[in-house]
Order: sequence, then structure tokens, then C-alpha cells
Amino acid sequence: MRSFIEYASRFDPAISSRIRGATQDEIRKLESVSGHPLPSDYRDFLALMGHGDDRIISNDELSTDVSDVISFYEEVVATGEESVPDDCVLLGVDGVIVEQVYLERQPPGRVFFSSDGQKDGLWAGSLEKLLCKHAYMRYRPRQLRYSDAYATANPKPAVDAARAEALRMVFVPQWFSDAITFCGERSGIVLIINQLEYQGLLMRVATSRPEPLDTLVQRIAEAAAVDLKSIPG
Repeated sequence: MRSFIEYASRFDPAISSRIRGATQDEIRKLESVSGHPLPSDYRDFLALMGHGDDRIISNDELSTDVSDVISFYEEVVATGEESVPDDCVLLGVDGVIVEQVYLERQPPGRVFFSSDGQKDGLWAGSLEKLLCKHAYMRYRPRQLRYSDAYATANPKPAVDAARAEALRMVFVPQWFSDAITFCGERSGIVLIINQLEYQGLLMRVATSRPEPLDTLVQRIAEAAAVDLKSIPG
């Protein structure tokens, strides 16, 4: 997990000052209330970021704070109001659209989101990939002068076709790209493609110089058979 901090620090050297870890007692308490041994990468995450992950995963609608996760187990899971899949532990809770986030206990430890106590949709191929790709999506486009975002409301699965077209266009994928996210670069252009279950395709393109991107966007839209529209942000 420290490799993630080293990676994120390349973009933001101050990130280590904004994260806060959980105590070993808190980690043991979470392990006890979950009823399962915690995956080693989750233990490492908690030790470094169990009380503050600098919003790499958490946001206004989702908490990864160890205190909130423990409370959810004690007050919601223990009463039978909600359940956690047997092969998972809770990673995040209290979301509005995404109510819980689960981490599979066995390697590679995929991350899923849920709104009903089931593994509804993949969020990342592993916890480390989730952290790294979120850091990349936050910071890398900001390093380039020009950046545009595109999206479609059509929820049809399109990320595989979009990824295949990006590879044909010789974008080199980052190692943390996974089944729902493609992060790639080519000759001063950053390309990010993302599609969660039940949602439309999102795409961001960032460049270091002014150049028309219509052809690039259109090629991916046609390959994925979706209508991508420019969006704010």
C-alpha cells in the first residue's frame, strides 16, 4: 500500500500529510465484527488511511472511515437489516446511490459496489488498482493544459469496444486499467474511459497542446456504438 502513496506523491507530494491511519486496536475490532480475517491489502489501507483517504475513494456520499464501517457492522449487519456477501468484507458505507462497497477477501481482491447487499457491479480489479486509478483520474489530466470530458446516458455496455479502439489507436494502457476503466497515453494525450454497471460510458481526453480531438472522440464513439456528448468538467 505504501507503493500507492509513493505513486500518488508523484502527482501531489503533500498527500501523505492529508491521510490518517487507524490504530491496530481499531483494525482488530473491525476484523472481529466482520467475522473474517481482513485481506492484507485492506489492513495496510486501514493502517495508512483508515481515518482519512484524502477522498481518493470516499466522497460526500461514501465513507471508508474505519469507525463508520465498524458501526455499520454493529448496528446494521448484526441486526439483520443488511448483509455482506460471505466472500467479502465492507470497504465503504452510507452512500446514497452506492450504499455499500465490498472488497473480496480472496486475491486479487476485486472491489464491488452495492445497493442491496449483493455484489451489483465491479468497481475495480483490486483495492490497489482502485486507489491508483482514482489518483490518476484526479491528477493526471490536471498536468496537461487542455482537458475535455464526454459522456452518454445510454447504459449499454460499451467499455470493451471503446478500450479495443483505444488500443488500435496505440494508446498505451496504465497497469491499473481494468475491466471497467481504461487509462492510457499516447504522444502527449491522456485518455480515460470508464463505465460502471448500469451507467453510461464516460470519457476524458487531456492534451498538452491545442489540437482537434473530434476525430479521436468520434472514432471511439463509433466503435462503442454510443453518442458521446461534451459535458462540463
